Amino acid sequence: MLGKTKLNFWLDLTIFITFVITTITGLLLWLVIPSGSGSGWLVFYGLTRREWVELHNWFGVGMLLGITFHLILHWRWIICVVQRFFGRLAQQARVNFFLDSVLFALFFLTNLSGLVAWLVLPAGGYRGGRNPYYNASLLGWTRHDWNDLHLWASLVMIGIVVLHLVLHWNWIVCTVRRYAQATLYNPGECTAQDLTANAPRL
Repeated sequence: MLGKTKLNFWLDLTIFITFVITTITGLLLWLVIPSGSGSGWLVFYGLTRREWVELHNWFGVGMLLGITFHLILHWRWIICVVQRFFGRLAQQARVNFFLDSVLFALFFLTNLSGLVAWLVLPAGGYRGGRNPYYNASLLGWTRHDWNDLHLWASLVMIGIVVLHLVLHWNWIVCTVRRYAQATLYNPGECTAQDLTANAPRL
């Protein structure tokens, strides 16, 4: 049975992998593979733009599921910090909680806008064309507005994730050394205190 530290590590690793793939595919769709009429069939590295969009969407869903499980796993810590946030609380825990709260808000906006653009306001068609959703909107926002929210919220989220990784780098290095394959296995350099003191929150 996995211990909590090991479970947290493998869950975080899974989330990180889905995050990297979602980020790379998103940046490709933004900067490399242009959108527009007929662009769905443009091919890049053997995949059409439509297939890159599907890859981006489904890995995004995988990351969403991983983050949900991550929040469940750390729910007691979240409640504890919320109750003590304005009282006696270690400065590192307060900083972690603040950054994680901002990260969660950005993650929520990114996923909400992405799901709306994917499932509620589908792309395609043109003015006077066959797409009944061309002029559709949700909460007064068009598909273009939701896509803009998705883009900018995700870019800021990427910056916060990088900061999150920097703040927890010692824990990451020590845990990777402890649980990596034999060629990287070197437990003597990381103590139990290292693993618990630098353990990421949320």
